[in-house]
Amino acid sequence: MSAFSVDQIITLTEILVILMGIGITWAVYYGSDRAELPGDATIPVPGEVDDAVPDTRGRSL
Repeated sequence: MSAFSVDQIITLTEILVILMGIGITWAVYYGSDRAELPGDATIPVPGEVDDAVPDTRGRSL
């Protein structure tokens, strides 16, 4: 037998799902204001050598 009733289990499940949704939304949007958006990227100088190690910091679309 469970320590919780059926109504309590459903309520706990609803609360956990809502909190997970908030957590996932925060994880997706945290730092997205610093993302490189299409059209915001700088155009490299044609004669300049490419970086040996690309900059992979941040997020991009």
